[in-house]
Amino acid sequence: MSVTKLAYYPGCPSDATAMEQDMSTKAVFEKLGVELVEVEDWNCCGAAEVEDPELVYALNARNLAIAEKEGLDIVTPCSICYYNLERSNHRVEG
Repeated sequence: MSVTKLAYYPGCPSDATAMEQDMSTKAVFEKLGVELVEVEDWNCCGAAEVEDPELVYALNARNLAIAEKEGLDIVTPCSICYYNLERSNHRVEG
């Protein structure tokens, strides 16, 4: 079974320092025939809040829950966002 739709978490840099990365990611997934659905009302992954891991976990758990509610796996082009999402997902799953 191939993936045809994913929840897309662009992350804060997509609107500023990583606009090209955001555009490239969208173009690649379009070429692959995968629809990216932006996570509705997403929030920052908390990269600037690394000294408060509980806040980072809470912020990412919210984004993951939104994607899960839609029944979609989540993807992000931002490496720090990916790290925080993955770390939070492991913590939530236990």
